Order: sequence, then C-alpha cells, then structure tokens
Amino acid sequence: MDENSSRSFVGRSVELGRLRHMAAAAAAGTPAVALVSGPAGMGKTTLVDHFATTLDEAFTVLSLTGSAHEKDNPFAAAFRLLSQVRPGPGGGERAGAGPGPSVFEMGTEIIKALDRAQSSRPVLVHLDDAQDIDLSTLHACGFALLRLGGDRVLVVIGTNQPARTVMDMGLKSAGRRLERIELRGFTVPEARSYVTARLGQAPSESRAQTLVEWSEGNPLYLEAVLGALPNGLPDRLAIRMPPPLSDMVGEWARTFSPAARRILTMLAVMDAPASIPLLSLLLRSDTVLKDAEPLAERHMVLWSQENGVPQLRLLHAGQRQALYAALSQSERSGAHRRIAEVLELPESWRHQVAAAETYDPGLAATLHAAAGQEAEGGQIALAAQYHLAASQVDPSAEGRQQALLSGVRLLVITGQYRSALQHRARVAGVPSGPRRSEVLGLLDFADGQDTAAHVRLREAWESYRSLAQQSAAAIAAAEYGMTACSLGLGAQALESSAYALRHTEDEAVRGMAHANAAYGQALVGGPATGISQLDYLGDDAGSVSLAETDSLTHRGMLRILAGDLTGALLDLSVAARRRNWGMSRINVTSPLLFSVWCHFFLGDWRAASRTLSVARDVAQTAGRSPDFFALHCLSAILLSFSGRPEDAEADLREAAEVEMLVDFPGPGFHLRAAHATVEFGKQNYGRTAALLEQVYSDPAHASRVRLYALPQMPLLAISHARTGDVARAEEVIRWLESSTGRGAMHPLACAWAKGAAAVGRGDDDHAVRLYRAALNLPRDGGDPLLIRTLVRHDLGALLLDQSEEEQGRSALREAEAAFRGMGAEKFAEASRARAGDGPAVPNTARGVWESLSDREKDVADLVARGWTNREIAAELYLSAKTVEYHLGNIYTKHGLRGRHELRDLMQERLP
Repeated sequence: MDENSSRSFVGRSVELGRLRHMAAAAAAGTPAVALVSGPAGMGKTTLVDHFATTLDEAFTVLSLTGSAHEKDNPFAAAFRLLSQVRPGPGGGERAGAGPGPSVFEMGTEIIKALDRAQSSRPVLVHLDDAQDIDLSTLHACGFALLRLGGDRVLVVIGTNQPARTVMDMGLKSAGRRLERIELRGFTVPEARSYVTARLGQAPSESRAQTLVEWSEGNPLYLEAVLGALPNGLPDRLAIRMPPPLSDMVGEWARTFSPAARRILTMLAVMDAPASIPLLSLLLRSDTVLKDAEPLAERHMVLWSQENGVPQLRLLHAGQRQALYAALSQSERSGAHRRIAEVLELPESWRHQVAAAETYDPGLAATLHAAAGQEAEGGQIALAAQYHLAASQVDPSAEGRQQALLSGVRLLVITGQYRSALQHRARVAGVPSGPRRSEVLGLLDFADGQDTAAHVRLREAWESYRSLAQQSAAAIAAAEYGMTACSLGLGAQALESSAYALRHTEDEAVRGMAHANAAYGQALVGGPATGISQLDYLGDDAGSVSLAETDSLTHRGMLRILAGDLTGALLDLSVAARRRNWGMSRINVTSPLLFSVWCHFFLGDWRAASRTLSVARDVAQTAGRSPDFFALHCLSAILLSFSGRPEDAEADLREAAEVEMLVDFPGPGFHLRAAHATVEFGKQNYGRTAALLEQVYSDPAHASRVRLYALPQMPLLAISHARTGDVARAEEVIRWLESSTGRGAMHPLACAWAKGAAAVGRGDDDHAVRLYRAALNLPRDGGDPLLIRTLVRHDLGALLLDQSEEEQGRSALREAEAAFRGMGAEKFAEASRARAGDGPAVPNTARGVWESLSDREKDVADLVARGWTNREIAAELYLSAKTVEYHLGNIYTKHGLRGRHELRDLMQERLP
C-alpha cells in the first residue's frame, strides 16, 4: 500500500495557477473562496487534491466531503468538520436531547475553529461534493465565510450545482472574494498527455480526437475507457456512439478480479470511506489489503488513513454513482443486506430499507418505534429520517402514508424547507384527511405562502376536532395560530392558542401556543398586554426552557415596543443563540433585527450597525424574503439618521422590490413606516405625516398600529404639529397616552410630542416645562438616548427663542455631543448651528473616524472602550485574525503607532 501515490495529473494549468494565486493571497491575510464547478467526473476533486499536495506543509488542510445520506441531518457535516480541529471522544458530534445549535451559533463555532487552525499556518478548507452537504452546514459555513477578513484562509468548494450552492451558502454578496472556476473537458492535446501518462505511449491524433468526442473530455470517462477497452483505446470506425458513463465504468470494473470487484461494490453501496478491517468483515475475507492493490494501482480507489488505520475510498461522487448504477438490483440488495448486518444502529436501518425488495413489516415497526423514541428525545431531524424510511417499507398503505406525513411535518419543524418541499407531490397524492391538510399547510408555509397555509391549517384543525382527535387538533391549532400571528389576526391567534393549551400537555406545542397567545394579545391590546401573558417566564432569560424560546423572542420584541429596552436586549441576546424548538415563523434573524431597534433608541448606533451586519450575513445564509425586507428597512433608517440619505433611499428601493415577493400585507405597513422615519430624519415633516397617515388610518392595519404605536406615533404627532395641524397632533397624542408602556421611553416620547404640540399652539412656556420634566424622568428600562437628545435639542432651541441664551446654548451643546457620540453628524451640526457656534473645528479623531469602513469603525469603537482582540472578535462574530487585519489597516492608513494611540484618539469622540 502506497499512501502517497497519486493519480496521473495533466492539464488544468490555468486553474492551478488561479488556485495558487489565491493561496498566496490567503497566506498574506486576504481570505478567498473558490467555487470549482463542473459535471460529475470532470475532475474537481482531483484538481483540488493535487493542488493540496503542491502546498506541502505550508497549509493546514481541512477536508469535508458531502454525503447524500446525511443531507437531511442538520449540521452532520459541520460536526465532522469541527472534529478535525478539536478531535476528541465522539468526534465532535452532538449528543443529548434538544433542538441543537442554530446556524448563527454553529457559524460562530466554525469561525472559532478556523481561528485556532490558522494560529500556526494558513488553512485550506476543501468542501467537496457540496451539493450533498446538509443545508444547515452550508448555511453555517456561508455565515462564517461572510465574516472572514484578514484571515489566512482559502476555501475551495467543489460542486456540480454551482448556482444552488452559492444560494444555499449565501455567497451572492461575497463579491470579488468569490472566484468561480468552471472545469471543462480535456482538449485533444490534454487528452493525449493523459493517455500517454496512463499507457506509457502516445495515441495517434485521431484516436485522441475519438476519445475527446466520446467523452467530451470528461476525465472519469477517459479513465473508464482506458481501463475497460482493449488496449485502452476505442476504434474510431467500429464504435459510433459512446455508451453511458455508468456502462463504461461498469465495463472498467469488470476488468478487475472478482475479489476487487466486491470491494468496489461495497464502497459504492456504503457511500463512504471504509477501513480495511471493516471491509474484511463485510467481505468475510482476510486478503482485502492485497485485493485492493490493483484498484489503487489502476486509479480506481485512493488510500487514506484515519487514526493509523488504512482506509479505501472512491475517487468522488460521480464515480460512486456510476458504479452503483452499473450494479444489478440483486447485487445492490445483497450488499445493502450485508452492510446492515455489520453496521450498528441507526446506520444499519438505512441499508435495510435500501435492501428491501418487498415491504417489510418488522423493519417498518422498528423504524416507527425509533422515530417515536428520537422525537421524544428531541432529535427531531433523526425522527424525520426514520419516518420517511418507514414510508418506503411499511406493508400497510395507511402506514406508509402516515409515516410520510409525519416525516414531512418534522422536516418543516426543523426548518428543512427545501427537503420537505421535495415531498410535496407524494403528500398531495395521499387521500384527503386532516393530516394531509395539515402537512400541505405546513408545506405552504415552507414555501412562503402564509395565507394559503392559514386556510389549510384551519381546515385541519376543524377536521381533527370533528373526529375528536384532541391531541392532533391541539397541534394543528398551534400551527394555525402561528400563521394568524403572521397575518396580524390577533383574535384568531388567541382562539387557537387557548384551544391548544386546553388540549395538550406536550411542552413544544404548549410553548408554541404560549408564544401565539402573547403575540395575539399584543395585536388586540398592545405590547404591554402581550408581555403580561409571559410573566411566567421569569426575569432570567437564560433559564427559560428551550420549548419556550419563541415566547422569549416574542417577549423581547414586545418589550421594545413597550419601551423596556434593556429587558428586550436580555431576552433577544439569549434567543438569537438558540435553534428554535417546534414549529415557528421566527428564525434566528428576528431577535437580531429587533436588537437593532434597541440599540438605535439607546443611541448605541455602532452596536446597531454591528448587529445589522451580523443579521445580514445570517439572512444571506438562512433567511427568507421577509428577513431581507426588514434588513433593508432598518438599514434605511440608520443611514438616514446618520446623514446618508442617498444610501437610505437605495435601501428603501430594495425593500420595495422585496415587498412584492411577500404574500401578506404586513410589509406594506412596515415599508411606509420606514419611509416615514427616513423622511423625519431629513426633517420632511409633511411627507412623514402623509406616509404614516396612510397606514395608521387603514383599518386593515389596526392591529399593527397598536403594536408599533410607541416607535412611530410620536413622529406622526410631531410632524403634524410642525406642519400646523395641531388638532390632529393632539388627537394622536391622546391615542399614544392611552397606550401602556414600560420604562422611560413611553413617558419621554409622550412629553416630546406634547411639547411639539404646545409649540404649535404658541405656548412655549408650557413646552419648556414639558421638555424639562421629560429630561428628568428616571431611566427605567434603559435610557432612550436618541429621543432624550432630540428633546434636549428642542429645549435648547426653544430657550434661545425665549432669550435664555446661556441655558439654551448649554442644552444644544449637550445635544451636539450626544449626537456626535451616536454618529448622527447631521443632527449634531444642526444643534451646533442653532447654538450659534459656527462650523465645527476639524477634529483629528472625527477625521480618522469618518475615513474608516463600517467594519473598521466597529473595531475602533470597541478598542476605544478598552476591549481586547478576543473580546472584539466574539462581539463581532469575527476571528481574532480578522480583528488584527482591520487594526493593521487602521494603523497603516493613519500612521498610528499602535493600539494605545488608536484608543486615545477614538476616546475623544465617545460621549
């Protein structure tokens, strides 16, 4: 056995050159991603493997090959990847019950792993057969790649579905960092070189031409031809049409001894590398090592080692598929049965199902039982696989149908939407009934059709009730309530959640129902009433059970909308790091997006920007259309208040385009509200009032008006007051005062609006009293610095109008400093100009700050606050190398001598 032997490698000089150039850039701290694509057998794996050998010991190589039988097991591949960096018992696999990590959390673990791996030398990460890597792993890897910067990492992704892989990994936004390398077939000269290397003699030009025409230059096909045909070369006159690749590979395999062919059969059927001891056991042979030598010598298999034990593996997925297709049904079934006898559970069940030539009641019963056991233990993804396997072998038609419906439902529950939707046709073929309606409704939800899902789930709920199947009805009611919340139907959310809570003790269903009840109550009575429904959660967000994660997210959302900003951040920071338990319309992006709102009102706009950046990368990998819509709306508001109106308008246009992809009316409300907030930031009060009146006077949005009154109604009242419609302003204020808030934000916003109305009436003295009282309010629930500073500015301007110049200028200067600390330079200049201080004197710190990129600002801001590189990396979800890279750029750009000088400079701009 020669572990260092390699296949003949010819051609691909251009592709190798591009990979070497990217490796040199990565070694110098410029991370890169290469997408190597091409049909099966085109040599993607061989190219990257050869490239890796040319790196010698200069790079640490982490390899991950996709496996079709793992595709429905969330993070199966990610755990294998992490085990290469942190080996130990269990190989990095997760054990225990629970829903498992979120994409956000697993992506962070991958970032940390890459950080550790590159501590001594650069890292090459090879994701091979990416089309067969589970979707959750692709999401997590994509998130990690989008956060790289300054890391010594080169990622090479091999796939025969490049468009799908780019979409699944969220790499459309990777820009120039993503380099596409599409492999095409060998040219005639390359084919001649390949044959010469394999046979030791050069073929004629015409023979080489025949080979290229036959195979379109596909290296796997060429290898099969060379191994299968006499002399390795086809007769140009005798053979007109090339046989299929599977037939050609089958012919090649038949040129080996029976013992060698049995090894190939086992490798193709296992669809995984196999150790020599395992193959010896499977084949009942003690000569496997000897029998495998011809396979390796003729480039049919590759040697490798794991923990010192020799292993054999096929070259790549294309070869495996061709070998498997070339086997007869009896050969496949026999191999699957033998593998099932040897392997441990649960892996053996997959092979038992594949071996079954008829329905198998014993296997079906075993799979049903295993599915129930895994579901009870919280391993929902495994339970889904067992249900779907049972749907193939159960002798009862009803049993097969129920297993199919159960499996597809669990796929949706675990967020495996694409996998679930692949079964839609089979589900539609099931006879009518409540279970079919329920699963079709969930598939509508997975497809983003919330209205259609709402109708089907109501039908399922009512059908279960009529059949007195109370437990199933409770589940359908909770799922229906989820869609009611999405559509803003508070009464229906309350009705369904009450039913579910009366008729089930299942903690996951009850958690879903609790979340729906709180949100439904908020739609009917405002956010404070929704929060009161969740008092049972307690103050410690970290101790809230996994089953109540949706409730925790809802409480965080509602706390913001009621004005409790610090409480909201506590809830949302915990929820963002969890993988949701049970059916939910909420994903990890939602807690991040509402955290942006918190930071915005608290005046910590750098934190808002950082969180928005993380949310954007998460959405790129695991988001849905509504997530991107919300991202653009929030970004537009931040950009507008930061003095970047053109960029804000661009985001609003993007949001408007995404709105057209969403099938429920909520985005229309939020788009106009975001547009109005942007206009308020530009002091276009007439336009602000017009936009908000459009949505606030529409009965279809009444429930959303109750939810979002606190962030938006003060803007409506102030805009009316400043455009002369004081009566309407006071009407809005009365409505705002009648709502219940929590913390300082609600009374502060009310006082701000009432002060503007008093100014509009000409009662400046009353306005001054209102503003001063507002500024003295206790700061319960977090200090809404943005609103407080706007009030301080208005107070200062009013005092100047009353000739109280000293107090007026003092208030305006305080407002200017606070605005500058937030990054609201336009507002700061307005405060300065109103105080009569003239244009701001150029400030070195401000000049440096304005020249930095958004990511550099994040790093510099935290350095100014005394954070270490490790702490900054954890906060920004970056590697420490990326932080070092940004710091190096800042030092070089501004001639700074190091961290202390940067910290001292940046502290000049902190509030």
